[in-house]
Amino acid sequence: MFDKIVVVVPLASMLIRFGNLMNSEIIGTPTNVPWAFVFESVDKIPRHPAQLYEAIFCLFMFVLMYWLWKNKRDKFAPGFMFGLMCVLFFTERFLVEFLKEVQEAWEANMIFNMGQLLSIPFVLVGLYMMWRGVLRQAQDDNQKSEI
Repeated sequence: MFDKIVVVVPLASMLIRFGNLMNSEIIGTPTNVPWAFVFESVDKIPRHPAQLYEAIFCLFMFVLMYWLWKNKRDKFAPGFMFGLMCVLFFTERFLVEFLKEVQEAWEANMIFNMGQLLSIPFVLVGLYMMWRGVLRQAQDDNQKSEI
């Protein structure tokens, strides 16, 4: 069931990130890039539009997951799509967190913030699910070739 659900999860995540952008939530760090956003309700400093980066990546993930589901789902063992979504989504989240402002004062002196620390177990679970799926698919292929 999770393999089906993860097809639309990135689409929902994209819409949530657009909401964060419109509400000036989870703002990025100051920058001089030409596409920087000024969140006037926060300050007048140009910042990385981290929410937009995440929304664009989620759109890419939605297209990828939909294409894989429509065209390749028979080639994947149960759990592989779920694992792939976890690895992609939470790796991207880990990386984009470097471009976000500290959200809680107690995170200020940490090497990795809480969003990054919480992403690590999901990446590991995703890798495990993908590995398990590949092993299971190889076993199924071996059984079919023996028949």
